[in-house]
Amino acid sequence: MAISRRSLMTGLGAATAGVFLAPAPSALAAAPMSTGALAAAAAAALPVTSRNSIYTRKGVGPLYWNIYGWSFPHNAPIPEAEWQANIDWLAADFAPSGYKMACTDGWGACTSFTANGYRTTFDDEWQHDWSYWVNYLAARGMTLGVYHNPLWVHANVVADPSYTVVGRPDIKVADITVPGDIFGKDVGFNDQYWVDVTKPGAKEYVQGYVNHFKNLGVTYLRIDFLSWYETGTDAGVGTVGTSHGSADYETALQWMHEAAGDGIELSLVMPHLFNDARNEIKYGDMVRINADADSGGWARLSGGRQSWQDAWPNWFNPFCGFTGWAHRSGRGQLILDGDFLMMNTFADDDERRTAISLMTVAGSPLAISDLHSNIGGNGWVYTNPEVLDIHNKGLVGKPVFYSGTPYSQDGTSRDTERWAGQLPDGSWVVALFNRNDTSTVTRTIDFAGHLGISGPASVRDLWARTDLGSDTSVSAALAPHACKLVKVVPQSATKRYHAAFAAWGGGANFNNNHAGYAGMGFVDKLEAGSEGPTVTFAVQAPSAGSFTIGYRYANATGGTGTMTVSAQKENRTQVSGPFQVSLPALADWDTWGTVTGSIQLAAGVNLITIGRTGSDTGAINLNYIELNV
Repeated sequence: MAISRRSLMTGLGAATAGVFLAPAPSALAAAPMSTGALAAAAAAALPVTSRNSIYTRKGVGPLYWNIYGWSFPHNAPIPEAEWQANIDWLAADFAPSGYKMACTDGWGACTSFTANGYRTTFDDEWQHDWSYWVNYLAARGMTLGVYHNPLWVHANVVADPSYTVVGRPDIKVADITVPGDIFGKDVGFNDQYWVDVTKPGAKEYVQGYVNHFKNLGVTYLRIDFLSWYETGTDAGVGTVGTSHGSADYETALQWMHEAAGDGIELSLVMPHLFNDARNEIKYGDMVRINADADSGGWARLSGGRQSWQDAWPNWFNPFCGFTGWAHRSGRGQLILDGDFLMMNTFADDDERRTAISLMTVAGSPLAISDLHSNIGGNGWVYTNPEVLDIHNKGLVGKPVFYSGTPYSQDGTSRDTERWAGQLPDGSWVVALFNRNDTSTVTRTIDFAGHLGISGPASVRDLWARTDLGSDTSVSAALAPHACKLVKVVPQSATKRYHAAFAAWGGGANFNNNHAGYAGMGFVDKLEAGSEGPTVTFAVQAPSAGSFTIGYRYANATGGTGTMTVSAQKENRTQVSGPFQVSLPALADWDTWGTVTGSIQLAAGVNLITIGRTGSDTGAINLNYIELNV
């Protein structure tokens, strides 16, 4: 039987439920962070608190096409001829704009396996195997993405003792499963067993599955139903199978992470994201943060349950999901996935621009699920070159934060309708939205008050593709479901990068509970802790060389604090440091000082990370860094 996402997500209600039925650990609030000045003493390397792959270091998700728009309404595997027709359409109309991957999804029924129990194709009705389609796409400058969970073992493989674990011919694949431990057994499914990670050979099987796809040339692995494995429960159904527990879940993710390396991007789908996504951020590249796209349209983008639940999906719609997980996004952290886009399902162009603008400002993948047969005249919304340019430069914005209280605890602590993010060249992107169904509303971002920009800045409308002149704010009267997306370029020669819009790791987080800062707020909790808090900025340097850097910080601990600074390229090549900086004590936490020094940067994008290692002392709050790049 094919695994039907429609029957699971719609018929069972897993994606739409607002009632939590499964016992689960409490989510933990993320801790805050800060930075400091410069002293030339060498220090220990900054801690790694996330998978920190080449994918997460780019900041944003991929541009691609997925079969969901065909398989969901048909509730069936996409026919191979239809798959090919859409790939040819993608190659002609969208690959030139950067959409260079085609990905399967969860309807394929394959009973053809390698000797180690790994599926060889998407569906039994397809004539061609994975290798054929990898080569077909490669000939058109594209790659293949695959939907599959390496923790699944097909029932036919379990029943046949000739299938053995890769590298372990002494272990039958059946031996790494447990009788009755079947994926979705309590809701009528019987064709996939779960791997028991405590069994000898389980690690080889799981890692072998990742390597199976990686060796074929697959670049993207979409791993679904993770919440069902961890707890055996679903928020809309109750019990769906066996609970394997968070420890075994973490083990499985770690194995996948080790096998993936930088060769394949790991997309984690339907994770509970317990304990502030502690496991997912360590081992995954990308996580789904809202319910399934379903039939698309405004109701799935903005409607449904608006409150948080401590189980998948924590938030129902992308607006709330992106807002709620904004403290976990950014360079080297998690890519937030808002699920598929089908422009043919939206009511008008205002809604279409809003959908793309939201996904872009949040750093989400832009995943086309329209078809060659139904996209009509709506393809333009995916290919605006100025919108794609800010995506390709790694834009990961944040909503306006009103306080340091987690959004899961206080739905008024962040603003889902006002967003901003900073690009490596120091420019900004501002997105304003109106989620109201009936009334025109005015949204505003003040450049000084929110972004900390000193003086006026030039503004360009990215959808109209027109310059709007110089201003000190952007304001728009928005019709229902409309948006405004602009690029803002400060006129100062010195580039200021704000910690409140950077990537926060290891417990670092936003706050605004002290006075005197510039912009929306600062990052606090750069202090001693087991996670090792960090702040990472993406900075564009015109050429390799030494640049002056200033750290605006607060330190009222009564003694000099130190932080460790490092600069790397996106591919992790070390450019500068790690070295220690000293931040002298100031009068109180409302007093801010600046310490200057120098830093070596490479030509192009550098990731400057400031963090509190075990070799550092004290604690600071970090407002921004300034560079003469």
